[in-house]
Amino acid sequence: MINFAPTGPVESQIRSNNRTTAVVVRSDIVGNKIQDDAWRLIELLTKEDDRDNPLVYAIVGMGGIGKTTLAKLVFDDHIIASRFQVNVWVSVSQNYNENDILRNIITSAGGDGERCYNFDSLSKKVIDIVKDKRVFMVLDDVWETKRVWNDMLRILLKRGVAEGSRVLVTTRNEEVAAQMMAVHSQRVQPLPLEDGWSLLCKSAFPAWQQQEAKDDKWNLKDIGIELVKKCDGLPLAINALGGMLSARTKTRESWEYVLNDSTWEVKGLPKEIHSVLYVSYQDLATNIKRCFLYCSLFPKGRYFKIMNAKNLWIQEGLINDEKKKSSHDVAERYFRILVQRNLVILDRVYIEAAYFKMHDLVFSLSQFLTRNENLVATEEKEILNSEFDGKIKKLRRLSFIGGHNETTNIQKKCLQEQVSLRTLLIFNKTIGNIDNDLFNHLRHLRTLWLQGTKVTELPASLGSLKLLRYLNLSQTPIKELPITIHNLNALRILDVSECKNLSNLPSCIMKLHHLCSLTTKGSTFDHLPPGVGNLNKLQLLEFIVPLDKDIARKSSTVKELETLTELRRLNLYKLERVLDSSQAKSASLKDKLHLKELALSCSERDSNEVSTDDSDRIEEVFEDLRPPVQLKILKISNYFGCKLPSWLGSRLFNIRFLKITGCSNCKKLDGLGLLPFLEAFYIEGASSVKSIGPEFYTNNNIENGAYQNSVLFRSMKLLSFENMDSWEEWSSLGKDIRVMPCLEVLQIYACPKLKSIPEQVLFHAASYLKRIRICKTPQLLLKKLHYLRFLEIIEIGNIPYLEKISGVPALQRLKIEDCPGINLVELTHTLQNIDWKDFNADSLPMWFDGNIKVTYLQISCKEELVRKICVNNVHEWSKIQQFDNITVLDENERLRLTHPEMPNSFTKYDGQVKWVDVSGPVDEELIMLKIRRGEVEEPIMPEFSCYRMPFPTFEENDNELWPHAVSESCLISPFWSGFLFVLLVLITITWGR
Repeated sequence: MINFAPTGPVESQIRSNNRTTAVVVRSDIVGNKIQDDAWRLIELLTKEDDRDNPLVYAIVGMGGIGKTTLAKLVFDDHIIASRFQVNVWVSVSQNYNENDILRNIITSAGGDGERCYNFDSLSKKVIDIVKDKRVFMVLDDVWETKRVWNDMLRILLKRGVAEGSRVLVTTRNEEVAAQMMAVHSQRVQPLPLEDGWSLLCKSAFPAWQQQEAKDDKWNLKDIGIELVKKCDGLPLAINALGGMLSARTKTRESWEYVLNDSTWEVKGLPKEIHSVLYVSYQDLATNIKRCFLYCSLFPKGRYFKIMNAKNLWIQEGLINDEKKKSSHDVAERYFRILVQRNLVILDRVYIEAAYFKMHDLVFSLSQFLTRNENLVATEEKEILNSEFDGKIKKLRRLSFIGGHNETTNIQKKCLQEQVSLRTLLIFNKTIGNIDNDLFNHLRHLRTLWLQGTKVTELPASLGSLKLLRYLNLSQTPIKELPITIHNLNALRILDVSECKNLSNLPSCIMKLHHLCSLTTKGSTFDHLPPGVGNLNKLQLLEFIVPLDKDIARKSSTVKELETLTELRRLNLYKLERVLDSSQAKSASLKDKLHLKELALSCSERDSNEVSTDDSDRIEEVFEDLRPPVQLKILKISNYFGCKLPSWLGSRLFNIRFLKITGCSNCKKLDGLGLLPFLEAFYIEGASSVKSIGPEFYTNNNIENGAYQNSVLFRSMKLLSFENMDSWEEWSSLGKDIRVMPCLEVLQIYACPKLKSIPEQVLFHAASYLKRIRICKTPQLLLKKLHYLRFLEIIEIGNIPYLEKISGVPALQRLKIEDCPGINLVELTHTLQNIDWKDFNADSLPMWFDGNIKVTYLQISCKEELVRKICVNNVHEWSKIQQFDNITVLDENERLRLTHPEMPNSFTKYDGQVKWVDVSGPVDEELIMLKIRRGEVEEPIMPEFSCYRMPFPTFEENDNELWPHAVSESCLISPFWSGFLFVLLVLITITWGR
């Protein structure tokens, strides 16, 4: 199964999270308490309060109790997303670097923090990002306040953010909340037993058995309750226990064995580490234990690339050989077991990469168990600490995290006594140069990790590391590699990707005959030195085709790929430089039986610059780059041929993922429907394709009957078309041919000439389709979306002919932009939020007016309609009054109205109207109108907040431009009407006397 995430415009719809954010799946949440706590915090965070700016709120509780989960529920809520203009999540933890904190803020807000190298430039960038913006910032896992808050973030935020900004901090220490002057602290309580049992069932049983387990059809509840009691109501402990039970048989004997295990009584664990975590660890196989403990070297609280972790395990010798399985396959299995046991947190799974991290308490356990062999240090003095002297010569692995901003160097005195050191991981980005003699003292080193540091050169003593297997120099400003690198005969992995100052590689690296991986993507050199064909153990290679014959004499050629029969992953760049197809054929890609992933790339060029000869030549080149049938992942970018290679059809029998981008000269897409295991297909920028017909599915004329009763694209789960400017027709096939029966996601984006979508596609996908995104298709003659019973998300935009959305009982999210023709939308009880945008509409659509309550409604419309809603226009308000939470934005995305109806938020009607003036970033006047419900016959407007600009000065003809300007007095008419009524009554009584 391939896990993939959308790219391009699909990704742009997802809120930007930096590498330290957590993932919360709402279906994994148990009990009402956490939901109620989240709603309470959302209400407080969005409530107008001018006591300070930004106001600080806190979530307090012991480790593993669910503070981060609660904060993430708040952070991901649609009300928060719409109320604030910048939403930032930062994981702080105990050992942090101020520059990294600022860099993560910039990244989380959608900026680029990698080009800022010092505190001053990062601070300025943060101020620019938050200036005059309403900011919501989560500071997760804060341990102290002076450096991170008082001396840094508080000052930066005070200087820039707009009124109404908020900070939510999670911490184990109530003193931290007090020192940050939190106006409200939410204490998280342990789970009740029944909620703990529900969570245990979710962790220990597959989805289809969870309800049976909760109902005790397995006769395990009594044992399960006793196990939950041992977890003390901590969700982290219950999840770890459930992960362990998931790998066991579901019998009373098996569960009783766990309940009565003597490991529960272990003594000597640090106070904060729950014994269930140790029980779960002890239940692992020995080899997996070693891999788990190795993760203690990674930076606490940060996400780490899974591929890098697996490579480190392998080169450290932690992976046992298994028959008919590669080391990477075995490492993958180990990792899946750790995920199943809930000992690592998996996040952001893409086809290119996946990331993970460990919970703080699990991380603490791994560090405790490796305290005699591993050290994670933040300063040099920790390595030289006298308390460490007794075991200093036993140190096997050192991870240097660092905690300062100034550039520092690795001194010989710091490490020269570590003669047994096997692993040196430097995650401190301030590290600069390395002592010239250092590596002469570290002759047992197997892994050297310098990614992202400021190292500009390596000393010649690097050649002393005869046992070195893994050298990671990626994202460093290194200028050249020392010639002594040729002595590293044991080297397996060399990573010099994203090294912008590295102009070439020394030719001697081609003598490293044990090299398995050479990664160069993003570096500036234009070719590889000659001799890559001698590296016949290579499994991963990023290869650059040399420019011409003169350079080719001093570089590796495509022909040298012929001998690399062990390749698993191959990226070929600048293929336009291949002079003829014979060169491509000499690479013998079809004979590389282990090749699973292939990327074929040309340099970007304008399609108008492509001659017929160029097009014919690249077609021949790609034709002779035929991959083996075992290939699973294929990416083609900037290909400028008119047709795709003929082998891109039934011959790639095992292909799972296909991505074609920037192929602007390609006119046909043929034969892809015959790929039986293709799960995901992206095509972007094929601007010359005008028609997709039978050849797209079969490579032949469908009328010959050869595919009668066939199933085409039988495994397809994701289909995405983007930026296809000329695409007009998507024709259907015969009724006897099923197409894409397993499709879950369909995206069509920026295809302005497309006229139709085959009904056959939506009909056959009705049993699986979960998400549709169709935007920027103004000529699409799609009149209705209906009878898609599993559809959960609809995102549509600029489809003027769409009239009806119905028969979607599982719909959860509906986003509609510029679709004025819609006159009927069947709202379902499952619907959670609606996002409607139309800056040409004079009124709200009539289909809003229904009896179904939706959790969240966001409206984006022009000024005139904003005013109709804000001044209590009965006709417009009646359409939306049933919604729980309403947000209205104008053309400039300024918040103009919020109406949060929170649980128990209304009291008896007291007839009061409260006005509050708050200055905002656009000099707008904030009016808070509170009318509380009471025992009255007339419908009373619920509580809402209305944001509006100061009204202009009107001349005689201004009423035509501002039709609602003269009716602004109706904003306060309830007040004056009541006042005049009372006054009239008093006058009448007085007059009567």
